[in-house]
This record gives sequence, C-alpha cells and structure tokens, in this order.
Amino acid sequence: MTATVDDGRMVRDGIALSAGAAFTSVAGLLGWVISARLVPTAEVGLTAAFTSGFLLVSGVTQVSLGPAVLRWLPRAGGRSGKLLLRTYAVVMAGALLGSLVFLAFPAGRQAAAAVPGWGAPLFVVVTLAWAVLQFQDPVLTGLDRAGAVLVKNLGFGLGRIAVLVLAASLGALGILLSWAVPTILAVLGATVVVVTASRRRDRHLDPGILPTRGEVVSLLGPTYLASIGQSLMYYLVPLIVTARFGPVPGAVFFVVWTAVNAVDVAATGFVNSLVVRIATEPARARELVRLAGSRLAVFFGPMIVVGVVLARPLLSIFGSDYVELGSTALMLVLIGFAPRLLILLAVGVFQADGRGMPVAAFQLAGAAVMLPVAALLPTGGLVPLAVGFLTVQLAVAAVAALSLRRRLEIAA
Repeated sequence: MTATVDDGRMVRDGIALSAGAAFTSVAGLLGWVISARLVPTAEVGLTAAFTSGFLLVSGVTQVSLGPAVLRWLPRAGGRSGKLLLRTYAVVMAGALLGSLVFLAFPAGRQAAAAVPGWGAPLFVVVTLAWAVLQFQDPVLTGLDRAGAVLVKNLGFGLGRIAVLVLAASLGALGILLSWAVPTILAVLGATVVVVTASRRRDRHLDPGILPTRGEVVSLLGPTYLASIGQSLMYYLVPLIVTARFGPVPGAVFFVVWTAVNAVDVAATGFVNSLVVRIATEPARARELVRLAGSRLAVFFGPMIVVGVVLARPLLSIFGSDYVELGSTALMLVLIGFAPRLLILLAVGVFQADGRGMPVAAFQLAGAAVMLPVAALLPTGGLVPLAVGFLTVQLAVAAVAALSLRRRLEIAA
C-alpha cells in the first residue's frame, strides 16, 4: 500500500488529537494537585459537586452528536454551515435545559452552594460553555482542522493552571474561575476557526449530503447508550470500588483506572481521524484501517510496554500503598489495553459507516461486565478487577476482529 498525502494528514491529525487529549488529561490532574496545595481542603471539597455536576450534564446532554459529526461533516460539503447550525443548536439547548433540570434537584442545589448567590447562574454558563468546548473537538476534526484542536487544548490547559494560581486566594471561587475563564476563551477562539472553515467549505464545495431523520436516529440512539455505558464504566466503577473495598484500595484503584482512561481518550482521539477519512473515502477503508492500525501499534505499543515495566516505580510516586495494592493491577489493565486498541479501531470503522448498533455493542460490553465484577467480586484485592478488565477486552476484541474483517472484505 502506498500512503497518499491525505493518508499522511490522517496520521498527523491523529497524533495532534491524541496529544491534545493527553495534555488535557495531564493538565486536569495537575490542576487538582495545585488546588490541593494552594486551597484549603474544605474549599476544594465545595467545588467537587459543582465540577462533577457540569461535567456530567454537559456530557449526557450532547446525545453523542460529537462522534456523529465526524461522519456527517465530511459528507456535507457545501452544506456544512447548515449542519453545524443544527447540531450546535441541539448541543446548546440540551446543555441549557439539562443544567436547569440539574439545579432543581438536591445535588444541583449543593453544587450551586459552592458560590453563594452566584452559584446557579455560574453553573449554567460553565455547563453551556463546556458542552460547546467538548463538541468543538469533533467539529474541528471534521472540518480538517485537527491542529486547531491541539492548540485549543494546550491553551485551555495552560490557561486553567494560570488562572488557578492567580485566583487561589479566592478559594472555591478561584477554582471554579479556573474552569470558567479558559473554557469561555477557548470556545470563542475555536468558534472563529469553525465559522471561518465552514464558510470556506460552503463557498468552495458542492452541496453535499445531510443526514436523514432515519440516519440520525439509527446512529445517535445506539451510540448515545454506548456513551452512557462508557461513562458508567469509567466513572461509576471507581465509586463502587471505594464503597466496597474501602478508601485506601479505592484511592489506589482510582489512580490505576484514571491512567487507563487517559490512554483510552488519547487512542480514541487518534481513531477519530480515521473516522473522517473513511467517511470521505469508504471504498479505501481497508487501506486506511491498515495504516491507522499500524500507527496505533507504533505509538501506543511502546507506551503499554513501558507502563507495564515501570508500574511499580510509577506508583511509588504516590506512596507505598499504591505499589503494594496497585502494581499488579496496573500491569494487567495496561496489558488489557492492547486488545482495546483493536476494539477502538472497529468502533471507528462502524462509526464512519453510520452503523450505531455495532458501536454500542462493543462499547457497552465493557460496562456490562465491569460493573457486576466491581459490585460482586470478593474484596480481597484489586487484581481480580484487573483480570476482569483484561478478560472482557480479549473477548470483545475477538468479536471485533471478526466483524472488522467482514467489513473490510466488503471494501476490498
């Protein structure tokens, strides 16, 4: 296979998206470390409900439109502006309505109490801005502006740390401003790029294809369920572990699970560039998957090996309990991420095809197994949890490999 200029751009875009996602994760972790150092613990605790609330609401109310535009934008051509107006309206309306509903419940009122008098309106503004900010990553990718995603995420991460350091004396309000200010600025900057790029496409490209109502339902319905399943696996499992195993094993598992989640987000970013290319050139799916798969192996394979070899030294940074309880678990879940790469590759191909059911099946399988494993296994240690993750990834990867092979045979 000879890679074309566009194929090379796919790889570069994938690297940019992976790097941007990884930097956002690192900046987020660093932000909490700085908060713990500069702000009293009680003040940090006040912001936990606020932050968890707007992250939850903005994620749930997007109804998986982000992954969907990766397929729709490359096919929209000169009608990209119309598509973006519709999808942005849905995202913003969902975030606005979701934030108001959330504030009506006790958890919402607790979140608003972080900033007396201004908590509720600040929550609505931050939720709306964060929903748009997250949606702009796939939009920029679909507009062939993946480099702007990296710049945006770098700017947001650095801005958040800067505001946090400068506003630490304000306590809880300072922490919340470190989210709000860089989020709004990043949204404004990215919006300029989105508007400019979409207008250029509308002027220079022939009118393309907008998704039909049936396609919208068939793609968004299953993938929305899949996104909820993924959220439950990555955010609910640690809570179950803490409740059943105790605070110390829970803290160790949280670090292990967060590491895997960060790698997963970075790999998904790389696969998003594949989704755009296949949506544009479905007949070349076989070549593109081979190229993307080889690059995934090159970029993430060594990362997995290094993580397994250095699991104990890496966890020793956090303390001896982390080494004793988490080193074997970290090794196993990192090994489990190798077959996870194949699953993500298959998810990307079927997402580009507009087939929501396989995407949902592959993504929900992990949650369907890990939640019962966390809830029912004996509380003797974290290794059985890691074995459960490794086992389910191997099983799902085997099914994904067969499904992907059949799909690529059609393209051959």
